[in-house]
Amino acid sequence: MSGWPSEASAVRPRRPLASLLLAASALTFGLGAPTTTGITATAQPTPARNVAAARPNVVIILVDDLDWADVSTYGRRDAPTPNIDRIAQSGVAFSDAYVAASVCAVSRAALLTGRMPQRFGFTYNINDKGDKGAGLPVDQKTLADRLRPLGYRAAAFGKWHLGSDPQFYPTRRGFDEFFGFLAGETNYVDPATPGIVTTPTKEDKYEIGPRTGNHAMVEGPDARPADDFSRYLTNQITDRAVDFITRATADKNSPFFAYVAYNAPHWPLQVPQSYYDRFAHIKDPVRRTYVAMIAAMDDGVGQILDTLEKRGVRDNTMVLFLSDNGCPHRFGFCNPDHPFGAGKFTYLEGGVRVPFVFSWPAGLKTRGISASPVSSLDIAATVLRAADPAHALPRELEGHDLVTTARKPQPDRLLVWGQEPVYAARQGDKKVWLSRDWNQSHLYDLKADPAEEQDLSARDPKNDKRLKGAIERYRTSLPAPLWKLHSTRKVTVNGRETEMVY
Repeated sequence: MSGWPSEASAVRPRRPLASLLLAASALTFGLGAPTTTGITATAQPTPARNVAAARPNVVIILVDDLDWADVSTYGRRDAPTPNIDRIAQSGVAFSDAYVAASVCAVSRAALLTGRMPQRFGFTYNINDKGDKGAGLPVDQKTLADRLRPLGYRAAAFGKWHLGSDPQFYPTRRGFDEFFGFLAGETNYVDPATPGIVTTPTKEDKYEIGPRTGNHAMVEGPDARPADDFSRYLTNQITDRAVDFITRATADKNSPFFAYVAYNAPHWPLQVPQSYYDRFAHIKDPVRRTYVAMIAAMDDGVGQILDTLEKRGVRDNTMVLFLSDNGCPHRFGFCNPDHPFGAGKFTYLEGGVRVPFVFSWPAGLKTRGISASPVSSLDIAATVLRAADPAHALPRELEGHDLVTTARKPQPDRLLVWGQEPVYAARQGDKKVWLSRDWNQSHLYDLKADPAEEQDLSARDPKNDKRLKGAIERYRTSLPAPLWKLHSTRKVTVNGRETEMVY
């Protein structure tokens, strides 16, 4: 570890996205998802000196509260994300990609286990002020746990939010290294730092002050303090990830797994002035700061990609980028003109449909946008299929191999979500939303009605019954939650009344 060298990464010029954006033009407001055109994939493992070296490296970049409509990969112009677009240029962008829950902790548990967390009682978000003993159960294997016997070195950076008690700590869950914070949110930087813009919102809960307790930065197996409140946290996370990749690639025979969990662009709104100045055309300072935070995060993604290229490992590195859920509407910084622009804590599309791009040049030759429904559950299955192709996937995994999906789309895949009392299910273009405490449900056609405004249940009883049946089978299979529901309440998202679950 300490003997590995460290080097700085270089920034390369950005390539145009003309072909990608042409394919994405159908995804603007009101038009639904595009059809999948020209999507093919070929699994071509890179020759290597031994079995370990042939295994792909893995970089998962998970961001926080970034909505589908605020990346440029799908043809949007509101928030340019050239580096996220770079991933899509060498791989595939999934337009109909979902997470397993519309809240942070539950979504993260799904990604790292490849299972619906509700199946093992991880049903509700972890509240930083309570939920004593809450965390990812120790009998549930993480992706890092599963990669360790295959010779992978694994590191996690940024937001954890899977439990703060010692048994839940990342280096006890398969990771060799950790730098980050254990809580669900934290401050980015001391607001008194020169060159920092801090923008309050009407819903701010407290003054931005020093990071304490589980909000403070820690590192190493002993969780030693690692806080530097004078440096912008997005940049710190990037630097740590770049350093790990640089050190890990010094060993040509061992693959690595980097889990880079940015807390951007999650509240509170803080960003370096240089990024804020880029978006002077946005008149609302709240929205302007949020978009600037996305730009800062996107530059971090670019540094990671540059490092992979500089170290000569980009071709055989899987890079997956996604958000943990949609944008929370109440702060006022979500995309205001798109049906997927807000909805965190709800099971509207804006709560669970997220930006999701995947690239693996050595094993996936697909380029373009795929409308095949996919899930964050697919990540573990995809990585393990590539890392250990000689063995069958563990039976408890619920995901599909994304390489196979890119080659052969699955437009009729059934997806089911839920946190009692709210559930949803989608198959094809049809989606049912159901509230058990409100005693109501709605059937939507997502292609014709992406904003989910027209209830079709009376006109299409067959699909309504079929999807409700899928929800009921899922709901009745679940164990009791490991900790209690925090709250539910009625909210209005982009003019649409729905139920929030926390």
